[in-house]
Amino acid sequence: MARVCAVHLVWAPLGLGPLRRFARSYRDRAAGLSHDLLVVFNGFEGGRALAAARGEVSELAHEPLVLPSPAQDLAAYRTAATHAAGTGVLAFLNSHSEPLVEGWLALLAGQLDEPGVGIAGATGSYESAFSAAPRPLKLLRRRQFPPFPNPHVRTNAFAIGRDTMLELDWCVGRSKGSAHRLESGWHGITRQLRAAGLDARVAGCDGRGYAPEAWAASATFRAGGQANLLVADNRTRQYDEADPGRRSELARMAWGAGAEEVNPARPAPASRA
Repeated sequence: MARVCAVHLVWAPLGLGPLRRFARSYRDRAAGLSHDLLVVFNGFEGGRALAAARGEVSELAHEPLVLPSPAQDLAAYRTAATHAAGTGVLAFLNSHSEPLVEGWLALLAGQLDEPGVGIAGATGSYESAFSAAPRPLKLLRRRQFPPFPNPHVRTNAFAIGRDTMLELDWCVGRSKGSAHRLESGWHGITRQLRAAGLDARVAGCDGRGYAPEAWAASATFRAGGQANLLVADNRTRQYDEADPGRRSELARMAWGAGAEEVNPARPAPASRA
């Protein structure tokens, strides 16, 4: 496999809690793959806050990258990709990310070794910001997002080839809406890749790579008790902590009216040679 760089984004307004959770999980759960770690500090103005954040990862072998001004997550990822010259594969982990199993990075990045796969995520969804929009926003969202089902890799945790990423139209403004459009809009990352003949996969801790038509059954996001999830984030924790009614609502948003909930045991991580 090409040289791999894991990129973790630290968003200053969240405080130190999410960073501590990531650092503990990263330290305790071996990635299963030789890699570099780039920690991107986003939204820090210097001084004590930055020093405290850097102290949380001082025991991890990593390279720090301090952004000069606050940026949306996907814009920060593009800056990190430009910075990480010489890297073949980038694995991005947002500020809420928490690896859950041993070998998580090998399982995620390993999907890119499969012919024709351009992106691999820990989770994917069919959700549509157009279909889910209230009536006053429908007209605007129709121009921005495909209707349900709108399969896309969620960008909380995903791996992509650096050269592939830099060839994409990666337009992100200062608004959260622009980041949502790049993730799941008409010209979003997954749709750009599929237009170029490259497919998307969701990686489970069972070692399998799931094609879009199998995502709802993969038990990785808002289904199956999320028992096959590699990397948790705030949205997967939201589902875990919800009552049954809210869980059903979240599952319908991701997978449609036929979504069902079961609770299998988490499979043992697959070993990779």
